[in-house]
Amino acid sequence: MTSERALPLICVEEGSLEAAALTASHAHWAVANGSNDLGPDAFEREIRSFAGRHGMSVTAIIGDDLLSQNFPMIHAVGRASAQAPRLLDLSWGNTNDPKITLVGKGVTFDTGGLDIKPSSGMLLMKKDMGGAANVLGLAHAIMDAKLRVRLRVLVPVVENSISGSSFRPGDILPSRNGMTVEIGNTDAEGRLILADAITLADEESPELILDMATLTGAARVALGPDLPPLYSTDDALARALMEQGLASDDPLWQMPLWAPYDAMLSSKIADVNHVSSGGFAGSITAAMFLKRFVVNAKAWVHLDIFAWAPEPRPGRSFGGTDQGIRSVYGVLKQRYS
Repeated sequence: MTSERALPLICVEEGSLEAAALTASHAHWAVANGSNDLGPDAFEREIRSFAGRHGMSVTAIIGDDLLSQNFPMIHAVGRASAQAPRLLDLSWGNTNDPKITLVGKGVTFDTGGLDIKPSSGMLLMKKDMGGAANVLGLAHAIMDAKLRVRLRVLVPVVENSISGSSFRPGDILPSRNGMTVEIGNTDAEGRLILADAITLADEESPELILDMATLTGAARVALGPDLPPLYSTDDALARALMEQGLASDDPLWQMPLWAPYDAMLSSKIADVNHVSSGGFAGSITAAMFLKRFVVNAKAWVHLDIFAWAPEPRPGRSFGGTDQGIRSVYGVLKQRYS
């Protein structure tokens, strides 16, 4: 594909209006591109091209190899599609520098699975890889600035489709970390693929795991389309991200990892249900589910982004957009320049 259609080529520099425009325009294309053009196979090709341009090493675990290499939930979510599920693993930088791992949800299209969405709910589901697109944009900014980090980027790429091999409500899935997960709703697939990827990230005890995902409608109900919820095990880091967000027109708002709500994820037949038992606190309980897979990392941040601008405004055109990149990059630049 031509450079105009490449994944986010984002160069974020303080005070650079041109950089901010590049951030928005490239994220806009990556998120808004139709799923018929950007399914799992094409998305992998784009990610490999991105890695090649930046001198990153890249490996992919595809199809049934996900089972043999212990990524059962990524496999389960994507196995119904004609294009195989996969996990892309990219790395860059000096192995002796602080380890920073980014994880991006790469659902190229989400039908909802057997808990199928209504037609109106599918119209924007080409943007369900917005977490991956934004993570790749953030990775570009980090590498372009040559921050002193060992960067790893994990992108589980699937299409949540429907066929005879679809995973089902009520299934009990194993996970990479050994926890068993009861499936309460197949339309909450993003947290399943993230959990296996986060477990892999956590195994090497990085300084920071940061994930971005278009994860819940509840986040939009709580804070609207322009203010993504931020969850973190490090309150000081969360405050720094919020401050940087306000300074860079990339606002974030910290939401609580409210321990009592963890009980909403209880299951009588598995270690955990991946959705809450009622209609309350959907973004919080999704974050609480992901938190169960973070054990060794010094800090974890989860951004429940929308990655879409429903109305144009200064610096943000209508459609796919960047969220969280400028705030996170600003904090990382302060710490690792």
